[in-house]
Amino acid sequence: MVLILSISVFILVTTLFILDMNRDQNINSNVSTYFQPLFAETIVTHNYSASPESIWDQITKFSDYNFWFPGILRILPVVETDRFVHQYSFDKFQLAPGSLIKVRPFSLSPLFSGRVISVRANKKLSMEVRFNPFHKETIIFDLEKISEGTSVTCKRSSKGVFSWMSIWGFTQNKSQILNNLGYLIDEEIIVEEPPPVSTPQASAPVESGGLVPSFANRDDIIAYVVNKSLDGDDEPLNSVTDKVTRGKAKAMLIKINRGSIDRPVMPEAPSGPASPNSVSTPQASAPVESGGLVPGFANRDDIIAYVVNKSLDGDDEPLNSVTDKVTRGKAKAMLIKINRGSIDRPVMPEAPSGPASAAPDSAPAPQSAEESTTSKNDNSESDLIERLVAAGLDGNMDEINALDDRVLRGKIKAAIVKAKRAATN
Repeated sequence: MVLILSISVFILVTTLFILDMNRDQNINSNVSTYFQPLFAETIVTHNYSASPESIWDQITKFSDYNFWFPGILRILPVVETDRFVHQYSFDKFQLAPGSLIKVRPFSLSPLFSGRVISVRANKKLSMEVRFNPFHKETIIFDLEKISEGTSVTCKRSSKGVFSWMSIWGFTQNKSQILNNLGYLIDEEIIVEEPPPVSTPQASAPVESGGLVPSFANRDDIIAYVVNKSLDGDDEPLNSVTDKVTRGKAKAMLIKINRGSIDRPVMPEAPSGPASPNSVSTPQASAPVESGGLVPGFANRDDIIAYVVNKSLDGDDEPLNSVTDKVTRGKAKAMLIKINRGSIDRPVMPEAPSGPASAAPDSAPAPQSAEESTTSKNDNSESDLIERLVAAGLDGNMDEINALDDRVLRGKIKAAIVKAKRAATN
């Protein structure tokens, strides 16, 4: 019996639909219908030259549905309140999943219940609306931003024996739903801004006192400092002045440590002369507590070692007087690591001779007779360091350990460690 009834309804609806399609129609939207026994669905798509926000404001304005939605004479919100005047007030209505509404399809019709199913601002609105005691529909508005403006899709579906009512009158009235909505939406001129063009990141100082190689793009800079940090050298990363580049590098380090991504390939440093900014300048002299100046060291590492030793001895004025933020920041970071026990106290550098010398306590210690003899043979301290570093790399440490000048001995051993680390990498 049910099968016979379904076949009869299907034949009747098909006949009526064919007659409906033969009527005069003026449709500017893309429409489609789908029908089978106990289920029906209609889809209408329309493109507007307006932003999703302006269309969303009109779709969620239930008080104006009678102007553009076929089959709805009035919509009233249902507000839970003790005051009767607020019971059907749009001012007190909150558009949220589960909110109740009342729908009147035509003049002599009673109010039928409906509810809001889902709300995604400027993207999707779903409702369940009953148009008569036997038939209810699920209505979905989907908004998608496109280059010309916004594409809106209205999908109406129903189930049951009376589902054929969803497509009855579709060609003549229901298919015009988004055309009617267009009369209430102001046309806008959509200007699509071009994507921002990224500029190569400028070079940044590294631990050696020079600069990160002048790579052509930001990705190479990030790969360079990330590889350096994974090898235990964080100074190139900390010296990058651009916040975006430094942030991306730190984020990549976190992902690598978690195992989410692999370590990047170390980029090849570009060949050619260094840029003018790649030459490191000595740190400007800064006043100390004695009224003198921080010695004019040849590189930043010596300045950091000097002010760190002063601070560990209880004198913070040399550190606070350093005007360069990078140098001062590295010195404070080294102090924290020393206090935690992560690294050892650096060797106090030998103050250079000349008018820029610092307080008397920073003057170099007198050289021993053996050191004087060695200095005469090599004509300069740099030649001595270079010769003893080469000897240390060959395994001969006797002459280095025999030096009385602890500062000179410390410099030579530090140079040997750096040379071995560079050879290992």
